[in-house]
Amino acid sequence: MSLTLKVNIDDDQVAFLKEQGYYLFLAKLVQGQSQANVIWESNSAYVANNEFAWRPVYAIAGSETVEPGIQVVGSTGQPFTFSNMDADTDFAAAVYTGDPSNPTANLSNPFFISKSLEQNFSVDILPIETVVLWFGEAQKTSTIIAEYSGPALTAVYGEGDSNHTAQWTKKGWELIN
Repeated sequence: MSLTLKVNIDDDQVAFLKEQGYYLFLAKLVQGQSQANVIWESNSAYVANNEFAWRPVYAIAGSETVEPGIQVVGSTGQPFTFSNMDADTDFAAAVYTGDPSNPTANLSNPFFISKSLEQNFSVDILPIETVVLWFGEAQKTSTIIAEYSGPALTAVYGEGDSNHTAQWTKKGWELIN
């Protein structure tokens, strides 16, 4: 099953936002997280009607450089537990969307990066299908962020929800469905 987010932007707002140098940002959350910490998608080439699609399948990786690693399916409803048992190395965990039918395919941009894990520390990570979008000044995909740089809209995907449409007008964000 694929999930889809359509983002419609009023034509006059497309021109205005681009003149200001604003990008459209998307981020995904993990359980227990009230705000995303990484820009999952950064888009400066947005138009009036945009569509983003992904499969709710995940890969998790951990290393000093946070490179892709083991691929797992995230539909178990159980968190991934990632532990550091190496006394000589501190590292972080990163979560990506992936394609289970092609384990050698490129992974998406990370949408969550944990804090550095010292020896004997663990982190439980459970991806949830919640997407946050906002406009802000130029930042690249995969940039770690402390806060959203503009008004944000949250779209929560539940059982049976595979499509959402968001609308940006002069008044701000609105979730249409």
